[in-house]
Amino acid sequence: MIVTRFAPSPTGFLHLGHVYSLICSYEYSKNHNGKFVLRIEDIDFTRCKNFYAEQIINDINWLKIPFIRTKDQSMRKNQYSSALDYLKSKDLIYPCWLSRKEAKETLTAPQDEISDARQFFLLELERKKRKNIGLTPAWRLNIKKCLDYLKSSKEKHYWYDMNVGKIPINIEQFGDLIIARKDISTSYHLSVTVDDNSDGISHIIRGNDLFNYSNIHRLLQILLDLNEAKWMHHALINDHSGKRIAKRSDPKLTIKILRESGYTPKQVINLAKSMV
Repeated sequence: MIVTRFAPSPTGFLHLGHVYSLICSYEYSKNHNGKFVLRIEDIDFTRCKNFYAEQIINDINWLKIPFIRTKDQSMRKNQYSSALDYLKSKDLIYPCWLSRKEAKETLTAPQDEISDARQFFLLELERKKRKNIGLTPAWRLNIKKCLDYLKSSKEKHYWYDMNVGKIPINIEQFGDLIIARKDISTSYHLSVTVDDNSDGISHIIRGNDLFNYSNIHRLLQILLDLNEAKWMHHALINDHSGKRIAKRSDPKLTIKILRESGYTPKQVINLAKSMV
């Protein structure tokens, strides 16, 4: 059975970009007699609020989109810890004791991605010092060892996008990215891969801003021996200035404000579709 999902983070109000992604996922499952799952991605306790989680559910119900509610991420911490322990046991990840500022100063790849693991090994004395004062490390994928792991299977590894077809896994572009943050002991990449497997998600439908990261998520499926999923990446909605709609965008583009302005659910859905 085809199972799709919508997995928002409760860090703000849902906007028209969310509506479009929600509809793409829901309609795909509906058209294939499948199931549609709602998962609240609230693992980042530094940013997530219960208020927004309640508003998300309220907005989706208002849109009259039926869904099956699954476990929130905050209820799956043991699963993330188990997955992390497994990667440790395979020596596929390593601890990074650098502070965020120190890591930023040595970045050689975009965002929080590292191209050379050797930069992240502090002197033993300094590591012990940080550990003794209660600091914990982040954990990074060792991309070189991951590549060796893939090669050892003697088969070509791909991920499948429903719009593009089979795509060879390319993980060298990322460098040794963080697989578990020091503050929440997991990451988006690890948690979303574990979640989708636990929820039986067969088709992952999301924005094309995450297209390249499907390489990492397929890698984690292989490393953790999880079920293989298929992906579909849709276009993103831009505001009138041409910028991608985000939670910090014009509040007039949120479902909450559109509802209060007199829009009907059908009008909000049609508006989102018209902006692609």
